[in-house]
Amino acid sequence: MTRALGFGLLLLSLSLATAGCNDRTSVAVPEAGVNDTGPGVDSGMEFADTGIGFNELSILRVVPDHGPFTGGNVAILRGAGFDDMSQVTFGTHMVQPADHTLIDARRLQVVVPAGDVGPVDVSITVGGATFTLPHGYTYDALSVDPDRGSVAGGTFVNIVGNGTAFATGDTVLFGRMPCTNVMVVSPERITCRTPPMSAGTVDVTVVRAADSSETTAVQAYDYYDTADPVSGGLGGGPANGTINVTVIDAASGAPVVGAFAIVDDDITTRYQGLTDSMGQISFSGPELVGQHTVHISKHCYERTSFVAFDAQDVTAFLVAWQDPMCGMGMGGGGGRGRNAAFVEGDLVFPGANEYGPNPWDIIPHPRDGWVRVAYVYTTQVNITQNRGLGTDDNPNPDPSLGGAMPRVLEAMPPDGHLGYPYRILARPAGLAVYALGGLENTMTGQFIPYVMGVARNVLVGPGETLTGINVRMDIPLDHSLVADLGALPAQVHGEPDRFYLRAVMDLGGEGVIVRNVHGTDFDTIQRRDTSREFRFVAEPALEGTLADGRFQIIAAYTGAYNQPPYTVVLPRGITAVDDNVQLPDFLGVPNAISPANGERIPSDRVLRWEEASGVTADFHLILMIGGDGNPAWRMFVRGDQHEAPIPDLSSIPMIEDISSGEVVWVVYSVTIPGFDFDTMSYNYLNEGYWSAYSYNYFTSQI
Repeated sequence: MTRALGFGLLLLSLSLATAGCNDRTSVAVPEAGVNDTGPGVDSGMEFADTGIGFNELSILRVVPDHGPFTGGNVAILRGAGFDDMSQVTFGTHMVQPADHTLIDARRLQVVVPAGDVGPVDVSITVGGATFTLPHGYTYDALSVDPDRGSVAGGTFVNIVGNGTAFATGDTVLFGRMPCTNVMVVSPERITCRTPPMSAGTVDVTVVRAADSSETTAVQAYDYYDTADPVSGGLGGGPANGTINVTVIDAASGAPVVGAFAIVDDDITTRYQGLTDSMGQISFSGPELVGQHTVHISKHCYERTSFVAFDAQDVTAFLVAWQDPMCGMGMGGGGGRGRNAAFVEGDLVFPGANEYGPNPWDIIPHPRDGWVRVAYVYTTQVNITQNRGLGTDDNPNPDPSLGGAMPRVLEAMPPDGHLGYPYRILARPAGLAVYALGGLENTMTGQFIPYVMGVARNVLVGPGETLTGINVRMDIPLDHSLVADLGALPAQVHGEPDRFYLRAVMDLGGEGVIVRNVHGTDFDTIQRRDTSREFRFVAEPALEGTLADGRFQIIAAYTGAYNQPPYTVVLPRGITAVDDNVQLPDFLGVPNAISPANGERIPSDRVLRWEEASGVTADFHLILMIGGDGNPAWRMFVRGDQHEAPIPDLSSIPMIEDISSGEVVWVVYSVTIPGFDFDTMSYNYLNEGYWSAYSYNYFTSQI
C-alpha cells in the first residue's frame, strides 16, 4: 500500500461507512417516522385510504406530506397503478429517474427534489397516463440536520432557513421546549443543542426576538429512545444489565441473519451468539453495566466494533466485501439515470444604460495580450467538494458541457439583452449562480479576478432549463481575510511539514462559493512555513447580495502532496473581512505505538496509538484492510481511549481471522460540537459535522 492512499482513503472509508444510512434510494423500505401502514396487495375489497381495490393510476397521499425546502428526504407515494418506470413531479420539479424505488404497485419511494416553500401538487406519469394530487406536499421553510436524535437531548443540530433573517436573540423550540446553546451563524443558519424530550416527532420553530414572529417546520424532528433507527450507532441510555445488538447490511438495509456478536474480548464469555431472523440478539446479566465493547462479525463482511461505550442499544451496519468468491462485485450497471439542468441569463454590468448592456468599466482596461472575460458557475454542496480532501457526495457537473457557454466575453450581445448572455450546466438543486469577471492572458490563460456577481435563491429541477437568471456584476474583489493558525501538534517522523488553507463563502442552504478558474483556486493557500501571514486576497465584502454570507475555512497541516499524516480544523461562520481570524488548535496526529509502523500485530491483539496535542478527540474511527485487500475491520472508539482490540474469532464456526500478510490500519481522530459517544450515529461520519480531525495510516504484519 503506497502513500497514494492519502485523502482518497477518506472518501473510500466514509462512503463505505455511510452506505446504509445516506444512500436512501437503495432500500425499498419506509424511512423511520414514515407512517406507511396498510397492505400493499389487492385484497379484493375497496379501501379508499389505502388504494386497495383500485387499479387505475392514482395518488391517495404522500407520506410524509411535507419536508425541507432543500429536498433530499425520502417520501412514499400511496395509490395505485405504479410501475418501475413511473415518473413523479413535485410542483414543476421532476424527481430524478434514479431516485424512484418501486415497492409494489401501491407504493413508490422517491427522493424529494428541492422546491419553493409552500404547498405543491404531486403528479405521477405512467406510460401515457398522468395523475395529479393537488397540494399533495408542502415544502417547509426550515431544514433541520440531523432530523433525529436521542430522547436525552443534547444533539447538535444545524437549522437552515429559506428567506429567513435569523438574528442574535432568536430562540429555537423543539415542540415547545427551548433549544440550548443557540448560535446564529448567519441570517439563514442557526445552530443549537436539542432539549430532552419523550420519544416521538415534534415541530421545530424559530422565534424572532424582534417581533416574536415564528417560522415552523411541522414534525421536522424525531426523538428516539433506542439507537438511531435509520442511521444506526449507539443509544437507549446507559447499559443497565442489558445490551441489544441489531446488525444491518449497509448496502441493502436488510437484517443480517447469523452474524456473530460478542461482548468484550474474552472468547469464552457467555455474552456471545448469532443474530436471529431480524438481525438481532440481546445480552443480559449483572456484569453489563458501565463501559463495554461489542464485536460483530460474519463471513464476507467487514467486522465492526464499538469500543468502550455505555449504552443499551447497538445498531451496526456491516459492509459486504466486493469479492466474487462471496457473490459480490459481479454484474451491476443499468438502471435509470440522472438528469442535470441548464441555467441561463445575462451578466449585467453597472453603468448609465439602464435598459441594455454597459461596458465592463468596473474591470481595468486590458493591456496587449489580455482580454476582459467572465466565468459563470454555481455554488457547491460543501467546502470539501472537488478539492481532493474528504468526501465528494454530490459534485457539480462541468458547466461547459451540453453546448453550454460559461465563458463570457465583452462583445456586444444580440438585441433584447440587458447584459451579456451565459448558459451553464448545473446540478438540479436550490443554489446560487455566481460569476467572476477579470482579465485573462490570451497566451497563458492566466486569469485575474476583479469583480463578481451573485444571483441568489435559484431553484432548478432535473432536466429543466431555467431562464432569466441575471447576475449583477457589482461586487468588487478588493478585500482580504487573514488566518492565524492555532497551536500545531508534534510531528511524527518529520511530518506534517506544510500547510493547506482554503476560505470559501457559505450561503447557507444555497451551498458554498468556491472560486476556481482553469484549475487556479483563488481561495487556496499552500505553503511550507509560517514566516508570512496566510492572507486570502480578492475577497468580497459581506454586504449587498452577500450580506448574509459567512466564510468557512479549512486549514490542514499535512505531509508531502497533501498526503497523511495530516490534521485539519474547520471553523465556520466567519465575518472578519479585512481582519485576522484566530483558528482553533489542531488535533494531534495519530502515531502507532503497538504495533509500530511495519511491525507485527502484538500477541495481545490490541492496536495502540497516541496523539501529542492539547486537544482531545471526541471519537476515533479505525479502519483495517486485510492481507487479501478486503475491508477487515471498522472500529468506533471513545475519544479518551487510544487502544482498540482485534480479537481472534477464528474458533467460531464460519468466522475467519484477518487474512494474513501485510495489513493497513488507519486512524481518524475527530471532534464534533456537542458530541456524546454513547449516542454515536453513523450520521457523524459525515464531515459536515466535524470541527476538526486528524488522520494517519500504518502497515503491519499478521
